[in-house]
Amino acid sequence: MADLVTHACVGALLGLRWGRGALALSVAGSALPDVVSRVPGLALEALGVTLEPVHAVLVIGHAPLGSALWVGLLAQLFADRRTAAGWLGLGVLSHYVLDLLQDHHGVGYRLLVPLSGARWELGWIGSEATVDWAVPLLVFTALAVAWFGERSDEDRRRTTDEGSVDLRRR
Repeated sequence: MADLVTHACVGALLGLRWGRGALALSVAGSALPDVVSRVPGLALEALGVTLEPVHAVLVIGHAPLGSALWVGLLAQLFADRRTAAGWLGLGVLSHYVLDLLQDHHGVGYRLLVPLSGARWELGWIGSEATVDWAVPLLVFTALAVAWFGERSDEDRRRTTDEGSVDLRRR
């Protein structure tokens, strides 16, 4: 799996131009499939719990259908649900694009769970290829956010609120 830092950096770079709200939601979306599927599994494993039925349910969180359900649920927390869902969805999409680029030695990802068990991968990069790039990408992303993030917020304030994300609760 592409490491979480790489996913978050790509999400940040995607949402950067449209302000902090878009950036935050895009980052959250880019991490969402791993957070809802892998983190609970790792926590259960650390506690010594190994329940196959639990694993089967968690796998759905790392599939587009499960991610779409999470995006829809999380979008309900925002005043502008449609925009929030769009930015979360863009982050999720970036997650799957990065994952599909990888070679898992024929194992791949079950993208159509629970509808199909078919596995997919492009095999263009190794499954750990992004780990070596994580720190440089993090530094680049932090610099880009520091430089362009402020500028995009200022530009948006000078023009209109069109395209901005309202992070206030309903």
